[in-house]
Amino acid sequence: MGEPFRFRLSIPAAGLLLALGLLLSPRTQGPGERFFPETGHTVREPFLRFFEAHGGVDFLGYPITPAVPEPPDQIQCFQYACLRWDPLAPPEEAVQLLPIAEAMGLGAPPLPPERIPLGRPFRRYVPETGHTVSAMFLAFWLRHGGAKILGNPITEPFLENGRIVQVFQRMKVGWDPVDQQVRPLPLGELYAQARGMSPRVPARIAGPMPALRVHLLLHRPIVAAGEVQRVTVLVTDETGRPVPQARVRVEAPGADPLERITDEQGKAEGAFGVGAFPSGTLVEVRAVASDGVRQAETFAAFRVWP
Repeated sequence: MGEPFRFRLSIPAAGLLLALGLLLSPRTQGPGERFFPETGHTVREPFLRFFEAHGGVDFLGYPITPAVPEPPDQIQCFQYACLRWDPLAPPEEAVQLLPIAEAMGLGAPPLPPERIPLGRPFRRYVPETGHTVSAMFLAFWLRHGGAKILGNPITEPFLENGRIVQVFQRMKVGWDPVDQQVRPLPLGELYAQARGMSPRVPARIAGPMPALRVHLLLHRPIVAAGEVQRVTVLVTDETGRPVPQARVRVEAPGADPLERITDEQGKAEGAFGVGAFPSGTLVEVRAVASDGVRQAETFAAFRVWP
């Protein structure tokens, strides 16, 4: 009998297949892992299970670093937070958010005793850190696991770049007045940069973006009580280019807020009824616009007469 047939791979063909394997391997997704083309990073177990169980991209953002060994632990940073895996901990506690806000020194001194609130149903005092968490920040904190996941508050709410923010031990969050939601802020990116981990952020938010500008036009400078005031809001960036699909909220005393989405020209329009103000009252109107990344606001006023 002749020699049995054996498949032989030539050296050039083998080299070609190896090269293709190297090119394709970063995007190969096996069980227990998920590749994110937005940043070119992969989330693997045990981080992946925690990531998917706690809101994924909406809560943690995209992965911006690989998993980095810090024996006996591993850490991986995402846009809004960083995760640590401790293989020596019980399985249900092995993956947790790192207390990066605390590590970066973002805390504030605890409240003095005379400022500690008592008996407030929508405001909770946390004696472990000496701060309170209230209203929508309290709702966000409880919905996402409270102290076990986010850690305790280490500041009171404060104003930063026109946005109300609060810092917890493991995450920084901000209140978006347009869609009335609390959202995580990119503290994971800042921590990864400070650690020299060369974070890779999604192209849609990488690099500086032109600031947002919002312009509010009141169609009638003088309006009688009970009549209608019309408004036009124009949203642009600082170069003057219109910003379509921006969320706009217009607030006026005595009227329900107007919520609109800008068109392709960056414009949104609406109207509201003027309340029963005394003659001569100056009514201030506020417009807030957000495209999900940037935010801006402005004010205008009209007078009630007669």
